[in-house]
Amino acid sequence: MKGLLKVVLGLVAFIVVLIVAGGAILSTVFDPNEYKPEIEKAALENSGVELKINGDIGWSVFPWLGLEVNKIDVQYPGKQQLASLNQAQVSVRLPALLSGQVEMQSVVVDGLKLNLVKEADGSSNWAADVSTKQVEKSSEDQGSSTQASAAESGAAIALNIDSIQITNGLINYLDKTTETEATLSDFNMTSGQVVTNAFFPAELSFNAVQKVKGEEQIKAGANFSAEFFLDLTNQLYKIKGLNSELALSGKPLGGKSLTISTAADIEADLAKQALSLNNLNLSLANLKATGALAVNNFASPEISGKLSVPAFDLNKLLVSVGQAEVKTTDASVLKAISFDTELAGPANTVTAKTLSLKLDDTSFNGNAAYDLKSGNITLNLQGDKLNADRYMPPASESKGNADAQGGSSAQASSGAYSKDPILPVEALRGLELDTKLGLKSLHVSNMDVSNIVLQVNAHGGLIKASKIDADLYSGSVRNNVSVDVRGKTPKITSQKNISGIQIGDMLKAMAEVDQLTGELNSSSNITLRGNSVHDFVNSMTGTAKVNMKDGELHGIDMAQTVCQGMNNVSSLGVNTQEVDRSTPFANMGASARIKNGVVNNQDLKAALDAMVLSGKGSVNLPKQLLDYRLGFMVEKNLFKETCSFPDKLEGVEIPIDCKGGFNTPPAELCKPDFSFIGDALKKQVKDKAKAKVEEKIKDKLGGKLKGLFGN
Repeated sequence: MKGLLKVVLGLVAFIVVLIVAGGAILSTVFDPNEYKPEIEKAALENSGVELKINGDIGWSVFPWLGLEVNKIDVQYPGKQQLASLNQAQVSVRLPALLSGQVEMQSVVVDGLKLNLVKEADGSSNWAADVSTKQVEKSSEDQGSSTQASAAESGAAIALNIDSIQITNGLINYLDKTTETEATLSDFNMTSGQVVTNAFFPAELSFNAVQKVKGEEQIKAGANFSAEFFLDLTNQLYKIKGLNSELALSGKPLGGKSLTISTAADIEADLAKQALSLNNLNLSLANLKATGALAVNNFASPEISGKLSVPAFDLNKLLVSVGQAEVKTTDASVLKAISFDTELAGPANTVTAKTLSLKLDDTSFNGNAAYDLKSGNITLNLQGDKLNADRYMPPASESKGNADAQGGSSAQASSGAYSKDPILPVEALRGLELDTKLGLKSLHVSNMDVSNIVLQVNAHGGLIKASKIDADLYSGSVRNNVSVDVRGKTPKITSQKNISGIQIGDMLKAMAEVDQLTGELNSSSNITLRGNSVHDFVNSMTGTAKVNMKDGELHGIDMAQTVCQGMNNVSSLGVNTQEVDRSTPFANMGASARIKNGVVNNQDLKAALDAMVLSGKGSVNLPKQLLDYRLGFMVEKNLFKETCSFPDKLEGVEIPIDCKGGFNTPPAELCKPDFSFIGDALKKQVKDKAKAKVEEKIKDKLGGKLKGLFGN
């Protein structure tokens, strides 16, 4: 037995010596450079690429199986150069490889350049013009290779690589169809000794630039460093102490430079389908963020974590990224914006279980979620108080914008309604949303509004704002709107109700106007179809009602004004007394029916002091025409004894006809109908005749009655 063992050991030693000697002889005798033409030919025949080996090929067999190539160019026939390589070196220790380990000397790749070009006709230099047979053969080869790789993937491999050095890398992409060019240059990556089951350091850096029509748009420089851990057996991978810096500059930043810094620890346990990101720190100008994130079950992800953004100054951030500041009436706002959230929720969602937003002295709290499968967004936020006037543009800018809008409106009203699309139909069809926003109190346009609620649900092309509610000035507003884009023609339905608003208090707050008081109530139910102003105006259909009660119109005594006007018409020249110039009214209301843009009203009625105002007619919005008749009737029993109103006009309706287009000057649009004077005279004649008849009857009856009673 001992003799046999000696023979076996001797045989093994002989084989090892033979391999070493054979490898040394082979590497000395065999020169691969002599076969460069054959290698280039094989590349063209089998892969369809033109391979040019301009430098030397070096190799070794034992104990290191190594290969070195220099100055290689690659391109497809008749196309621009696709890639080039200055130098590459790789060598594997054979004895370690035979024992299931990968032990390598330094891996070196220098001067790897990729040149990707998309021509104006859509063709590219990275796609070969190959026959179907070649494509099928390539696919078959790829399939067998994939299967082989899959079969071999079960074996655990131990790595031991002295270092990895990738230097002077470059990728250039040119799209001639858009005249866009993107270049990634100076790509360098170096590592320490790469081993499994222990941390090793690595660094990476590159520069990038984008050009459009030859003009530089944005530049970037990036640096990354971290320690890496590889456990190939258990599929456990870690990145510790990741630090990255991305420096940006260019047109989007207004010529400024911006640095984005990131730090984190990352761990991926593929066997357990778990990924975690801890100690996250993000810095962008004056914006800082910290947090952590965990993902479990990659098939149906369960996401948890937290994210916090401490208070930052929005305008400082905007200036840092080359954007204009937000100009506000109050320069002290937008100084403290912060954000905090805790992530936790069911599978396939990104759920902010708690969400806290702060805008200066306003707080919002709630929750939010995003469904990874359906894309549905859920948002619930409740705010405490907000003074919106502080965030409005300064007065000078507001006036300029208002003037510009006024000019546009005047121009629009003078011509046909625009047929330009308004609604982003495709975007609305894809919108999946459930949101409810609330605000306890809002100060806007000097008005105080409370208990604001906005609830919107959007699914399958039907968007419902079921609540647009608010309380203000002793009253309330309750609205709901729906937008239906499921069909070919969009449909908008609006239902609005205003109840019990004290209009005087509201006008005083809004515009410091003290001309009208009263309780306002109104309701409407309107339907619009189409997707332009033209469509909306021509399809408007529905009903509307408005009512004001217990009110007063200040600054004008309507009865006095009408009285004076009628005296002038009658040439009576009666002077009226100076009285409190106001017009009380007990009730004022009207209703309207709307069909295809034509608004029809037949019941305008206002019970003013000493007179009644009535009206009826129509407004044709598509044709921009008005046909309306107003009537004033003085009632003697209500009239103030401050104006000697001609008796012949009492109880007679004084009409004003308004007919014409929207662009007709007011003086020509509305004119009094003087036919009422003739009606008044006829009435006076009838009244006098009636009075005489009554007097004669009275006289006759009076005499008979005297005789009857003996007087």
